[in-house]
Parts: sequence; structure tokens; C-alpha cells
Amino acid sequence: MSTASAVPGPISAPPEVHGALETHVTVACPPHATDRLAAWAAARGFGFTHIVLARGRTPSQPMLNLRGDGPATVWRENAARVAAELAADGFRPVRIKTEAAPWAAGVPRDDTAAAAHGPGRYFEHHIKLLLPAEQDRAPLERLAVPHGAHVSWNARRFRDDGRQERFITQRCHGVGRATAERRLSALLGTLHTAALQLLEAEREFVLHDTNLGLDDGWITEEPTP
Repeated sequence: MSTASAVPGPISAPPEVHGALETHVTVACPPHATDRLAAWAAARGFGFTHIVLARGRTPSQPMLNLRGDGPATVWRENAARVAAELAADGFRPVRIKTEAAPWAAGVPRDDTAAAAHGPGRYFEHHIKLLLPAEQDRAPLERLAVPHGAHVSWNARRFRDDGRQERFITQRCHGVGRATAERRLSALLGTLHTAALQLLEAEREFVLHDTNLGLDDGWITEEPTP
């Protein structure tokens, strides 16, 4: 693989948030090198996930997962150090994305408070579904898109029973927690009406995302209320 590396540029200061945080460091990595990247992560105690988007400019997105507590300003510095270590070892980190729980101190509760956080911060919801092995994903995509959401899956996750696990990810920019919760409820209602089997739903508030453009062509947010 190429040894050229590019650590993501400066990260704008996030709001003051304390509590449980999670950071994903996405790496531009060809298929033959993902096992090496996974081993690199495991040797340092980091999680590793290889997410595949159903569409978009960059469908394959292997990433390291870092978890910790503390002020976001300190945690983002730690993530930047990990990205620098990746680059020094010949990998090419292309994105650093840090998330907090939506109920953490500092997360905007309403749309007025959200305006102070700027357009780069947003709520994100992940709904895990269990589908029959033969299920076509096109109907699922048609359900997701009107809710500012789309489909992805874990490339390294295979079930013994042959059934599929799929994720629907929804993003809500420029709104507070109350509005984001309403949008999530509307999406969940649509999925329940379609009689889909939901395994879990995760809610997050993204403090900073150095390369949202990596997902270009995947999620298109609709003008939902």
C-alpha cells in the first residue's frame, strides 16, 4: 500500500461537553490491507469496524473506535495523536469524528441552542435491523430516504443463521435534541409499520467531523419538520 499519509487538518473547537465520548478515525485502506489495520488497532486496545455504505462516493470505510471520558477538548487531542501514529505507520487517516451522548452536558436541547453550535455539529441515529437472508435492500432504502437516512452494514459481521444485519443512519443538522428525537420517532414509526425487526437504536451528538464530505452521495437530508 502507499506510504503517503495525510493527517486530517485542524479541528475546530467543539462545545464544552463532559461525559462519555467516542471517536471514529476512518482510514483510506485498500481491501488487502484491512486485516493489517485491524491488527494495528487490536495491538493498541482500539476497536475496529469496517462499515460499508449502500451508496456514495466512498462506500468502504474501515475505522478505529476510541472510547473514553472527559472534556471534548482533551479527547480530540488524543484522537489527533492516534491519527498521527497511523500516518507514521504508513496508513492514511482521512477523518476524525467525535460523538457524545445526546443527554451530555453542553448538547443543545432545542433549535435555538443548536444555532450556537454551528452547522458542523449534528445529531446522528443508528438503528440496527435484522432482515431475512434474501431481503432486497431497495425497499429499506425507500423507507429511509424521506427521513434523512440511509443504509449501511458491517463488512466483517456475518451471522450463523444467514440473516442480515443492516443499519439505518439518520442525521439531523441545525436542530436541538427535541427536534432530533421527533425525527427519530418518525423514522422508527415507519420501520415498525413496515413490520421490520429492530434490534437496537443508538443516539449520538457529533461534536466535530473533519471530513463529512467522505459520505457525499450517501445521506441526503430531507426538509423534515
